[in-house]
Amino acid sequence: MKQLSCALAMMLSPFAAHAAVIDVLGMMTVNLNGSATTSISQATVIRNNYSFLETTVRIEPTGMIYFDASEGPQSASYSVNVSNNAGYAVSGFDVSAAAMERYSVKYFPAQTSGELSHYRNGEQIMRDYGQSFTEPDSDYFMHTWTDFAPYSFLADIHGGTPLLHNLGVSYLVSVGTPDPSWYGWAYAVPATLTFRVYDPSTVLPVPEPAGYALTGLGLLAIWARRRRRERVAAVQASA
Repeated sequence: MKQLSCALAMMLSPFAAHAAVIDVLGMMTVNLNGSATTSISQATVIRNNYSFLETTVRIEPTGMIYFDASEGPQSASYSVNVSNNAGYAVSGFDVSAAAMERYSVKYFPAQTSGELSHYRNGEQIMRDYGQSFTEPDSDYFMHTWTDFAPYSFLADIHGGTPLLHNLGVSYLVSVGTPDPSWYGWAYAVPATLTFRVYDPSTVLPVPEPAGYALTGLGLLAIWARRRRRERVAAVQASA
């Protein structure tokens, strides 16, 4: 399993570039479009009766995407896609809650959209466009909220062939050309994404607590039998 070294300092730096593909120590690939702070850490974990070294990458957006129509037409996107590289298995990941909101007077063109996706070996496991609520339409306004619930995945730990997981979140926010009688605004609060991997070849079995208990009872029985033999030998020697 690759250990953290000089790459740690690089990964703790904010990514300000609008498009970057980052190879995290050869374990996973991060495709980032937008501004985010990213950190990487490692820890030994015990799960499913196995011990393994887990590498965690946390990607956190630096803030919301917000556009006010009074400042003119604007558009921006934010997306993160993460996948484990060949040889490294996914132990789990977490995506925090996210939200979008848009408001328009006289149907001013203010738009938001978002998506959360999870694929395993090419099979779609999750695809979510959020739960939306829109106030009753009228000639004067339209107000829509969209919420994304948190999403988590916990994989079984084993030393077998790793499965390929692709996890992605994306958001788009825009407002149109201003007009004296129109008005609108739109924003999105992107989710924080945490992705975890391990090397299957380094997975070590850990006995269950019941196994420890049986081992302890066995040692106790051996000790008791030896004590009995010592007493018998002492009695015979003194006779």
